[in-house]
Amino acid sequence: MSYILGLFRPIIIRDSRYNQNLTSAATIIEVGATGNTLDECMNSMKYLAKVFDEVMK
Repeated sequence: MSYILGLFRPIIIRDSRYNQNLTSAATIIEVGATGNTLDECMNSMKYLAKVFDEVMK
């Protein structure tokens, strides 16, 4: 699996449910992992916020 412009790591798909089954439009977005710094996570959130801003308009 290739990285998208170095922004994402491979996504792991599981059969686990974390309350997404409670509604038809639920999702979980996890930012960062044990190998990331808080600064890296916060920088990523800037881009995610821009995407949400565009989608919600």
